[in-house]
Amino acid sequence: MINQGNNVPDKTIAIFADRFDIPIAHDRITSMISKTSKTRDWFIPHFYRCLPLVIGNQYGFVIKSEFDFSVEWDGGDSINAIRIYVNNTEEEMLNLYPRLESRFGQGILTINPPFSLRTPPGVNLMTINPPNEILPNITVMTGVVESDNLRRNFTFNIKLQMPNQRVFFPAGTSLAAFLPIPRYFGDQFELKMAEEVFDESVVVEELIAAQDAYEYRNTVEQTLPNRVGRSYFRGKDVYGNNFPDHQT
Repeated sequence: MINQGNNVPDKTIAIFADRFDIPIAHDRITSMISKTSKTRDWFIPHFYRCLPLVIGNQYGFVIKSEFDFSVEWDGGDSINAIRIYVNNTEEEMLNLYPRLESRFGQGILTINPPFSLRTPPGVNLMTINPPNEILPNITVMTGVVESDNLRRNFTFNIKLQMPNQRVFFPAGTSLAAFLPIPRYFGDQFELKMAEEVFDESVVVEELIAAQDAYEYRNTVEQTLPNRVGRSYFRGKDVYGNNFPDHQT
C-alpha cells in the first residue's frame, strides 16, 4: 500500500507537477499559478485608500493561461454547446496549459491544470473568482476541496452567463483563484442577534459607537483630503482606540 502519510508542512501548499503528461518545467508552473497581487488595472487611486479592498486583492492564489483563447456558449445544456477558439495548432496545444474542455454541459468551461495541489492536514482549498478581477460574462464556480486528502489534481470550472457572446481571454489572464481555509471553520458559525449574546448596556454602547462613526464620516471626514479618514486604515476606532489585532 502506498503511504498516505505524506503530510504537507504547516502554512504550505505543495505543487505536484504532472510528470505523466508532457513534462513541464517549474518556471512554467509558477507563471500559471501565483499569489494574488495588491494592484488591479481597473482601480483608481481612491480605491487603494480602502483597506478591505486592498487586503481582499491579496487573498488567495490565481490560475492563469499560457495562451490566448475565446469561448462562446450557444445557450444549450449539452457539452457541445460551448465552442473554444484558439489560434494555436493542435500540435502546439499539446504543449500549452491549462487544458480547456466542456465536460459538464450547462454552459460550463472546465480548466484542467497540469499539477495537483496538496495542503496541510485539516486545510481545504476553496475555488473562487479572482478577487476584484472583472471577468466579463463568466462566474467562477465555488467548490471546496479536501486538498490534504485528494491525491490527484482538481479542476476549476467557469459558468458562462450570457449565450451567443464570445469572451476573449488573453494569455496571462487570471481565470480562477483558490483560497486555503481550515476544514469545518465556517461550519461552526451561527447567526444571532446581538441581544442574544450581550447585555443591553453593551448593545447600547455599540449602537452609540456606530452612530458616532456615522456622524464623523459625514462631517469631519468631508473636510479631509479626498474626504477619506484613515482611522480604520491605521487600526483605530472612532474614539482613537487601537484595534487589538489589525491587519494591513
